[in-house]
Amino acid sequence: MRIVQLADLHFGAEDPRAMDAATDYIGHLAPDVIVVSGDMTQRGKHREFQMAREWIDNLKRPCLVVPGNHDTPLLNLVSRASSPFQRHDSYFDPYASMLRVDEVRIDGLNTARGWQARSNWAEGSVRLRHLDTILKRDTGPDIFRVLACHHPFRSPKDAPLRTRTRRGAAASDMLAQSEVSVLLTGHVHTPHAELIEEPNGRYLAISAGTLSTRLRNAPPAFNSLDIRPTSLSVITHDFDGSAFEPRALGSWKTAQLKQK
Repeated sequence: MRIVQLADLHFGAEDPRAMDAATDYIGHLAPDVIVVSGDMTQRGKHREFQMAREWIDNLKRPCLVVPGNHDTPLLNLVSRASSPFQRHDSYFDPYASMLRVDEVRIDGLNTARGWQARSNWAEGSVRLRHLDTILKRDTGPDIFRVLACHHPFRSPKDAPLRTRTRRGAAASDMLAQSEVSVLLTGHVHTPHAELIEEPNGRYLAISAGTLSTRLRNAPPAFNSLDIRPTSLSVITHDFDGSAFEPRALGSWKTAQLKQK
């Protein structure tokens, strides 16, 4: 099974050349599913959501979309506080459901908030009760489980943007103890794959790059994951200004991901 992982498309600040090239390139990769780990838009405007929805529709693949902090209405403070994701959900509700292909299941979790009582409201926050509900869903012993959200639970090693996800440490520990093997995130705009070790387990954390002009020490990029019965490989696809070039991020045995 092949997953294409996108994040931080930031329509409104998108890179048109990268977006156009990605449309054809993703078609060539022929993924079974596409996962978007948040920040479809730059300012949460209707026009940006419309552009994002049209682009996703044109990919013509099963898709799971989770919101990011930029998917709240930036300039409408009342809506951002009272109903921050109403606009996002009105456009992407058809892409909000769990995906299941063969023996792989992908769930989504919203870690973004419209407002928080701290200086950087863009940082993530995990509702542990919500996460616990997702992790305890009965899926069967042979299901390979993946969770997608916007904010990493642990700040990715060497990423130029350090993250401070509220309750991230507790969430990481819960995930490591669960049957979920892979966490797909965005926010840092840098491709990265890292095996997270916690006292009671582990999981593979994978962050995607951005296809926008908001770069952080890396070119526009997105990831693909190939999941086989005994192994998982991750490739990032870097845009050089005219085409995408694959670059391996790593390969792991699937049994290794949940070894305790």
